[in-house]
Amino acid sequence: MGRIWAIAINTFREAVRDKVLYGVLAVAGATLVFTLALAELSLHQQRRVVLDVGMASISLFSVVIAVFLGSSLLYKEIERKTLYVILPKPIHRWQFLVGKYVGIVLTAVVFIAIMGGLQLWVSSVQASTDDGVAALGGALRLPLGLGLAVGLIAWRVRESGLVLLAAGIGSLGLGASLAWAEGVDVAPVLVALLLTVGEVVVLSAVAMFFSSFSTPFLTGVLTLGVWLVGRSADEMADMESSAVSASVRDLLHGLARVVPNFHLFVPGRDLLTGASEVDVGSYLAGTMSYGVVYAAILLLAAAVIFHRRDFL
Repeated sequence: MGRIWAIAINTFREAVRDKVLYGVLAVAGATLVFTLALAELSLHQQRRVVLDVGMASISLFSVVIAVFLGSSLLYKEIERKTLYVILPKPIHRWQFLVGKYVGIVLTAVVFIAIMGGLQLWVSSVQASTDDGVAALGGALRLPLGLGLAVGLIAWRVRESGLVLLAAGIGSLGLGASLAWAEGVDVAPVLVALLLTVGEVVVLSAVAMFFSSFSTPFLTGVLTLGVWLVGRSADEMADMESSAVSASVRDLLHGLARVVPNFHLFVPGRDLLTGASEVDVGSYLAGTMSYGVVYAAILLLAAAVIFHRRDFL
């Protein structure tokens, strides 16, 4: 376990140095802030627009991060030939593969926490009933407080990975406290964020499976294809339209049984807010268990393929 964790930490440190991720984070932040303007176009549904569009954006950008990291990090080890230095050491190939996977998931979780904190801050700004200087001060509490805290940590630690980890925890904590103070229901956002983590857990495993035998470009295309099909799994399983031939329907039904059902990780608003008859806790436990089991099966298959690869 110690070897896997060591590889995971090194993978996390390598991933957070990639400037592409910060570009994705900047675009995600701008999108979340833009929901404030988008909400004003709705009629008495501002909070719903901010929440729905914001969480959909976080899910999408989390998918981008998982696909990017999953399709590139393992291949970089092979391309730079650093893998040839690691494998002769007393470590199994499956431990190396799982360590890379854990590092990818850890990186994605930190970015999800940062985006989740921004989403909660945006929700608190939208729900604020203050005016004038008070409203401006409340709106700036999160970025100013978080910037000060992260700056102090960066000054003392000088480790980008720890700084980013602190930013994720601080962003989520401060955002949740501000949203709660403004009367925003924080629980649906936290549940949605946890389900997004579950989606990333499965999608990263899909990317690692393809990455164990393919190139980054093909891995990215195949992983995105699986995600798109998985988001439509419920519709494919229930398709009975007479406009589609029986053979095509059978094919779609078969795909729905094989691909991961990513639709489970984006439930309806009623379930997140507790308005549905389905218990939120039971749904969350069942869905996350499904994701962990599916990811474990994919990692097992990836480990078998990676073990049989000849790197000479």
